[in-house]
Amino acid sequence: MRKLFAFTLSEVMITMTIVGVVAAMTIPTLHYQRVKKEYTAKLKNFYSRMENSILDMEMDKGSFRDMRLPTANRPTGDYNWYMENIDPYMGHNYVNEGTKTVYYKDGSSLRFTCGAGCGCLDVSYDVNGDKAPNQTGYDRQTFLYCFSDANRNTYFGNKDVFFGTYGASHTAAGTTRAKMITQCKDSPSYCTRLLQNDQWEFKGDYPFKF
Repeated sequence: MRKLFAFTLSEVMITMTIVGVVAAMTIPTLHYQRVKKEYTAKLKNFYSRMENSILDMEMDKGSFRDMRLPTANRPTGDYNWYMENIDPYMGHNYVNEGTKTVYYKDGSSLRFTCGAGCGCLDVSYDVNGDKAPNQTGYDRQTFLYCFSDANRNTYFGNKDVFFGTYGASHTAAGTTRAKMITQCKDSPSYCTRLLQNDQWEFKGDYPFKF
């Protein structure tokens, strides 16, 4: 007589349990890697497009050194300045006039975050628009337009840069990467400086996980 071999129910259950555990450990990692790549691609694209938009603006309107920081009714004044001077070259998918938020075709958005008293024009770029977590250092990253040589030197370490990341004396040009990581941990607005240093990649030691 031929002897038939088969798995018992307990063996099948054990195998399924092992597969489930492996999947539970692997899927979140794969998801995180995918999200990091998406965030990196959008940040690279945003920064490159913004730099090109500023160059195009200067061709039509003259040097950014002739621009003046909005001082009235901020941040609405900041939004109006952007829509007049940058948006014609940057473009948008749609805008929310109520919240003064600009949405781009790739699902990302730009908000104007500084009120009266700010020396530069602060913006928050959100790689996934209104989707969670909506937190600085995670899906939101902070950028600046600076209108004076002093502020450009302070925040960018270069008076010839008009738009850029938070730098300040804490993470000025030449500062070690280790100090950039520390500053990012302590004040998430400074994370854009670390990301710029790392070519917009979220490396393994990036302080915030999402």
